[in-house]
Amino acid sequence: MTDVGSWARTVALLLTGAVALGGCASEASSSIRPGPSLAATAESAPASAGTSLLEGRWATGPVPIADIQAAMIAAGIAPADVDAWVSEVGSPSQFSFVLEFTGQTFTHSEETPDSPMQVGESGTFTLSGTELVLTIGEPGNIDTYTLDASLSGDDLSLRWVASTEQGPAEGKEIHRRFTIAFYCSAVFTRVT
Repeated sequence: MTDVGSWARTVALLLTGAVALGGCASEASSSIRPGPSLAATAESAPASAGTSLLEGRWATGPVPIADIQAAMIAAGIAPADVDAWVSEVGSPSQFSFVLEFTGQTFTHSEETPDSPMQVGESGTFTLSGTELVLTIGEPGNIDTYTLDASLSGDDLSLRWVASTEQGPAEGKEIHRRFTIAFYCSAVFTRVT
């Protein structure tokens, strides 16, 4: 039988656990909205369910390149660097992104109108409260992306916090641009 006090605390936590998005979001992107933190949601779930909150497939649908550019600029990337990034990725009109979490592993896929959906990155992840750390690479060449995660129903929003890069400083900036564009420019909605 459910304890009413416990249920009421869970509801209160969910209602008061809103996390404001910043860094990756822009005012031009109305699809990103704050929601209860993963920490608040995790408190209502069994202790071992931390990573299972993300279990499944999450997709953005088509994201116009202008929305991606706005998110990158809002995150502090210089407009000239944003324009250079768009040229580097082939100047597509839009991207679609898919994130899949299974156990402790993840894949991130992307597509454009001119290229089919394909896995761009894969690795492992950890989730502690709202901190999502993605680890990509192999021993000796491991990169990490630290993201703030906000879950609202079936919507997952991510905000870039930090990253590590095995290589020169310019490599870290390049990874930051790609991370913000591919992970933080739109809300991911749970598909399965």
